[in-house]
Amino acid sequence: MIILKNNLIICCSPISDSCSNKIKNGLIGILKKRDENVEVRDLYALQFDPVITENDISSAFQGKYREDVMKEQEYLKNANNVFLIFPIYSSSMPALMKGYIDRVLSQNFAYSYNSDGSINKLMTGKTISTFSPMGAALKYYEESGVKSAMDAIFSATFLFRGFEISSINYFGSDNREKMLSELENLI
Repeated sequence: MIILKNNLIICCSPISDSCSNKIKNGLIGILKKRDENVEVRDLYALQFDPVITENDISSAFQGKYREDVMKEQEYLKNANNVFLIFPIYSSSMPALMKGYIDRVLSQNFAYSYNSDGSINKLMTGKTISTFSPMGAALKYYEESGVKSAMDAIFSATFLFRGFEISSINYFGSDNREKMLSELENLI
């Protein structure tokens, strides 16, 4: 019996012809060529609300979420592999992507706490990869230490929830075309 992989692509770019959207379209093509299932969530097209409210936080303690969050959580429940695509803004992910993570990969969905303070990582068994175009050369981010800092923050964000990190990929001005041409090797 062949088991199809379910892939979820979450893209965050306001520019239709951006490198982020080229990555998204490339991943869709590669995964469909492999006869894998692909769902795409474009946060700008969805007009996803990234603002987490006091009510969101208190409701999450009880495992209750707003309708838009529950819809996104269903996509995540069904995914084996998650691909996040977002440009680097000010040495981090855009606020829209961060808000998605905060609201959707929230307490009692993506992680929970035990009475002793230990963590249940509820995304165990799922892989995650990030694909991030940036304006400067990758070499600058490496030499300045910014890449290491971003790697640590992104890794901590996803490992905390139990994801297996498949890859963290940066598309700098000095390696963008090469990375796009080798996209299939990155997944």
